[in-house]
Amino acid sequence: MDIEKLAYFFFGNNVIIGPHIRKQLGFLKEVVPPIFKYRAMDDLGCGDGKITVLLRDIFLARRVRGFDINNGLIRRARNRGIEAEYANLNESLPSGELAVLWGVLHHLNDSELCLKRVKENYPLIFIREPVSHNRIKWLELGNPPKQRQAENCVKKHLPDSQIVYCGNNIFVFYVSPEFQR
Repeated sequence: MDIEKLAYFFFGNNVIIGPHIRKQLGFLKEVVPPIFKYRAMDDLGCGDGKITVLLRDIFLARRVRGFDINNGLIRRARNRGIEAEYANLNESLPSGELAVLWGVLHHLNDSELCLKRVKENYPLIFIREPVSHNRIKWLELGNPPKQRQAENCVKKHLPDSQIVYCGNNIFVFYVSPEFQR
């Protein structure tokens, strides 16, 4: 078991929600498009649910489900009132109305395959991913993409997405063409 998996197993996705995360959440609250509000939200990679609860309030979600690979974290998410279930995003995905991926893609074996599957299963997608600028990445485990890589991946798999940045994080809002009609 590598250090990332070990840390995730014991501590979840965030030991504490620090000021950098609170800043991102505050920014998200200001820029979230109205079409993303009042939806049934699935947090893919919900971890222990700390962020999920805050995202629920930002998106004003009418229903929230969380999905994660770690059963211990799923129990913690349930204790926070989240309808949480097991899902290995490297293998399969649930389907629904609004998919939220908060800092998840850079932990997966094949993030592009995951994006393709998410697009097939959800008409609305919100993604927050850290982007690397060749700095030491001790605050973010996994393999964050370079900014250009992230943008190219989004353009390839989620064309016509709205992309905004908050510090070293890309925020992506995707609405499928069929849903816009």
